[in-house]
Amino acid sequence: MASISSISISNALPFQPTFHRSGSEIRSPLMSAPQTLGGPSRCGRVLGPSLDKIIKSAAWRKHSDIVSSCKSTLEKLETLSDTALPDPSSPLLGLPASDAHSVLNPIVLALASNHAKLAEPALESVFKLFSLGVLRGEIDSNLPNSVLYKIVESVCKVGGIGEESVELAVLRVLLSAVRCPCVLVRGDCLLQVIRTCYNLYLNGLNGTNQICAKSVLAQIMLIVFARAEEDSMDVSIKTVAVSELLEFTDKNLNEGSSIFYCQNLISEVVTASEGVPDLKFSKPSTVPELQNDESNVSYEEKKDEVGEEEMKEGVESSSGGHISKIREDGFYVFKNLCKLSMKFSSQGNPDDEILLRGKTVSLELLKVIMDNGGLVWRTNERQVIILCSRRILIFYSLERPTYILCN
Repeated sequence: MASISSISISNALPFQPTFHRSGSEIRSPLMSAPQTLGGPSRCGRVLGPSLDKIIKSAAWRKHSDIVSSCKSTLEKLETLSDTALPDPSSPLLGLPASDAHSVLNPIVLALASNHAKLAEPALESVFKLFSLGVLRGEIDSNLPNSVLYKIVESVCKVGGIGEESVELAVLRVLLSAVRCPCVLVRGDCLLQVIRTCYNLYLNGLNGTNQICAKSVLAQIMLIVFARAEEDSMDVSIKTVAVSELLEFTDKNLNEGSSIFYCQNLISEVVTASEGVPDLKFSKPSTVPELQNDESNVSYEEKKDEVGEEEMKEGVESSSGGHISKIREDGFYVFKNLCKLSMKFSSQGNPDDEILLRGKTVSLELLKVIMDNGGLVWRTNERQVIILCSRRILIFYSLERPTYILCN
């Protein structure tokens, strides 16, 4: 006689429905139509599967608040559909601002948990939301209560938990945020994004992650300064060549297929947002800016006038006008790259390899900017003087760049 344990449960039941999961849909033979996980809205179709994964990966006692938030959000998403007229104050396309903040809250909680199994599906959903243009608006540290700022801040922080897969997912999300034509990552928040990638380059858990971080940094420079050149979000974006970034430094980081993997990651993120309509973040300058023949101040006079206060307030023009937000961010990034390249080692540790690598990558990023910049960034002496404050000079020869640091 066969024991009970040897009898298949499926044989014991006269009929057992089989469920099939495909993408964001749950299918059953008993269902006449597929049920979409997360409801009919665009953001729901992205968030639904990720929230489901978070619930299944959570430790029910330790993460009870996250599980509860995910469940209530899934229930809410089932009742929401895209509005006919978009709410301009909402960070989510198709939903009013009040609903948008509540449905994004579990993603913020999952990222803040610093738990890799919860962070990974949250990072995947944020990547899709940025790439599809569902998230939109300005992200600035001046708006710390903004849910978009909280998401980017949480993404930056979770990159330091020490998980290889999370590091790569963070790089992917941060690049997609900067790349998205519907989002303007600004000021200190943009610097926080760059600083996170910078730290992952210096301290990444393996060579591939470090190469990816360096590649993402270079791609961010191409995006920021291509937009600054045209003073528009709607610009053609070049894709960085990863192999060229390793031409002079970091060849030892290559782990066989690292370059191929990193190039695919960059290309995937850059092309994912193609065709997404941009938001008009640029505003006309108060006065015509960045024209070399318009300054009435001579080169020598301007050089003498440049001081620390102008470096701090580098967004202002010499004639008192203000530039657009897009160009302001370009100057801010350029100025801080110059500062990073001028850091000197302490007397107690004169051979600091991390510091040397940091200075080197800063100079390489400045080279990327100058190599790919147009007239605004390559020929305007006034802006170069203001931003560099006579401390850093970048010279180019016919064969390869030579960097000279001066006090």
